[in-house]
Amino acid sequence: MMLFDERISDNSIFRFSVDIELMFATSNILQGEKRHQLCTQIYRAEKIEALKRKYHFLCEVYGSFSANHANGMFEHLLNYSFDNFSLVEFRDYLLNMDAVSFIKEYLLLSDIDEIKKVIEFDDSLEKFYFEHNDMCNSYIGLQTFFRQTKRFITEYFSFAEDLRTDEFQCTIVDAQEDIVRELEKSRNALSTLDALEYSQKVMGKTFYNRGPYSNFVFSPSIFVPYRALRFFEKDQLLFYSIRHTPLEDEMILQQLKTIADSTRLKIISLLNEREPLRGMDIATTLSITPSTVSHHMEQLKNAGLLNEEQVKNSKYYSISRNNVDELLNLLTETLRKK
Repeated sequence: MMLFDERISDNSIFRFSVDIELMFATSNILQGEKRHQLCTQIYRAEKIEALKRKYHFLCEVYGSFSANHANGMFEHLLNYSFDNFSLVEFRDYLLNMDAVSFIKEYLLLSDIDEIKKVIEFDDSLEKFYFEHNDMCNSYIGLQTFFRQTKRFITEYFSFAEDLRTDEFQCTIVDAQEDIVRELEKSRNALSTLDALEYSQKVMGKTFYNRGPYSNFVFSPSIFVPYRALRFFEKDQLLFYSIRHTPLEDEMILQQLKTIADSTRLKIISLLNEREPLRGMDIATTLSITPSTVSHHMEQLKNAGLLNEEQVKNSKYYSISRNNVDELLNLLTETLRKK
């Protein structure tokens, strides 16, 4: 079910889908509600625990993968027309795919022959597991994902359908005014900015991958478990949260402690001038070891001060402008005398 689907510029579309929201609610719960507790507020902890017991297979397999592959189901939207999107039709589309194609897109793999071997042979599975230990933390979870793909898909969408409750529908109705305001905001912004510039503004980052893209889809969300998620191939899909979640005191302190380090401050200054950059570029410029850079980047990323964009075997870093602006505004309000 689509509530909003409007072309707002020559190459930009504004979309809000109820069924996409059910997918984000599902992913948020399966990821442990690390970034917001909206699902617990709506469904209550007892119902969520009951769903996890009901879909223990899905929870175990999904939880085996790293955060970098937690949103693989959405990768398939890049090759799927989600006009009048429905969970049932998208589920059937994925179930009709062969397992190799589904896994290839879900995990962003390129070697089709390798995927076929992993599905068929245990020695290939073991080799894949040890070569990609940053992808999956469970051998059994990986084996199950590769060899029971259709069950994984089926349970994911059944879980999502079980979230379609009266409470969920009320949340969607309550959010409609905010979505209308976001539609007008996007339309106005795109009258002066091109779609890529506006995408960067929404995400608060500088992109390494810049297209060109045929179409840009801007899709505001209530349930998305991140500030924003970007998928791109021929087109760009940008899902972003319209829920304001103020910084908690604990995160503010973590951010201040993180930047109270001379090396990390130099990294931020360098990125401010030349973002996006690879860790190796930062190491070379600042004359520090790659391992030292990796340590500092992890600290900055955990504090929400950096964005990370995976490009093949490299990671490109940029400053998380939205989070930094929020911190600066809060400090200004706290420290400036009125």
